[in-house]
Amino acid sequence: MKNNSIKYTYIFSFFLLLGLTGCDEMLEVEIPKQQMESENIYVSEVTAEATINGIYQSMVTGLSFVSNIHALPGETSDELILRSQLTDVYTTNEIIETDGSVSAMWTDFYKTIYNANKAIEGLKASTTLSPDKKKHWIAEAKFVRAYCYFYMTNFWGDVPLIITTDVDKTALAPRNTQTEIYTQILLDLTEASNDLPINYSNYGNLRIRATKWAAEALLARVNLYLGKWTEAAAHASSVIGENGTYKIITGLTANNSPFIADNTESILQIPYFNTAYSYEGGALFSSGGKYILRKGATLFETGDARKTNWTDPVTGTTFLAPRKYKNAFVATPVERSTVLRLAELYLIRAEARVKLNDITGAQQDINVIRNRALLDNTTLTDPNQLLDLIALERERELFTEFGHRWFDLKRTGKADEVLGAITGKIWAGTDKLYPIPDSARRSNPFLTQNLGYN
Repeated sequence: MKNNSIKYTYIFSFFLLLGLTGCDEMLEVEIPKQQMESENIYVSEVTAEATINGIYQSMVTGLSFVSNIHALPGETSDELILRSQLTDVYTTNEIIETDGSVSAMWTDFYKTIYNANKAIEGLKASTTLSPDKKKHWIAEAKFVRAYCYFYMTNFWGDVPLIITTDVDKTALAPRNTQTEIYTQILLDLTEASNDLPINYSNYGNLRIRATKWAAEALLARVNLYLGKWTEAAAHASSVIGENGTYKIITGLTANNSPFIADNTESILQIPYFNTAYSYEGGALFSSGGKYILRKGATLFETGDARKTNWTDPVTGTTFLAPRKYKNAFVATPVERSTVLRLAELYLIRAEARVKLNDITGAQQDINVIRNRALLDNTTLTDPNQLLDLIALERERELFTEFGHRWFDLKRTGKADEVLGAITGKIWAGTDKLYPIPDSARRSNPFLTQNLGYN
């Protein structure tokens, strides 16, 4: 960021810096200084679109969206342990209220929410931009806001619902219920789905900004989490049905994977701006990196192509290291942080179909994922067995991606049973939510703490 003197420590002190977001540190293009003022950003289409680009850029300027969001829930679930096989506060589920990584996630999510709110307000107030452009850009900002709130409510439960930049309304905001958060998420995503473009032509055919299908994909996930099976299946089907744009990658290799830039399985990816690598491949899950899969080779069936292509053996042990992203610091961009991809939609629809008693349809969706991994079709017909298989396929397919396993254990009611049985975890039912950061609570006396923490 250009203004290195500004340190956004936590949400509410961040909200006091009203004039600093949405300006030069967010923009991908150079803007004359006389146009830097916030009121002028939404006069020109060039600067307005640059501000929307800046929202995405703000998601990768820190590590929360490309590192902590994978690693922390991986450790707090049964997915990751340290390569050293030592423990830390995440693997033992003893996170404290002053934990820096948890606080950074809280801050980074609210920074991005603020950027989205600022854009929505500025675009709505503009009298010079075309109505179609305004509608499209507002929809992008609403998608990003919904995406952030989905993660916030799944990490922390009840959180302040901030949909304005008015500091008088936000500085001492109490926590909203998870029901209220999900209501806003559904509203934002529904409106975004209606107004976002249906293809990537506005983005130079790069899959790096939200389309209607990104909103539909996230709507499928949210409805699954809410137990709305019909809606989850319908939204998943809307994306799967776009088979001229989205296809499952087959014949997995390092150069043919769902993490390659603009591949046919990707729905939304975020590049590292002005760099030529994905953080996941370049630093987080690199060869010889920090983490290994807790279950090792036992996670996979014999012949599973995901084991062959998405993990590395760890010398001298039975463990495997996650290695979905292959390129490190290379001269030419190869991969991008893949936020949404088609395989998840098949697994969402499979689960929803079981719940709707469409066993044949569920089998078909499961087999799309299994066949890509070079595994045989399932012959299971019992609903409970199919749900167990879907959970296992989600674990195999989505490991180390955006906390899926952590959230799956919680939303299906399996967390206490599974995590409470792991040696080395000091598990309590209240560990299913992370602590509200101490810094945020010191800033706002109305911000209560989650149960199990001080």
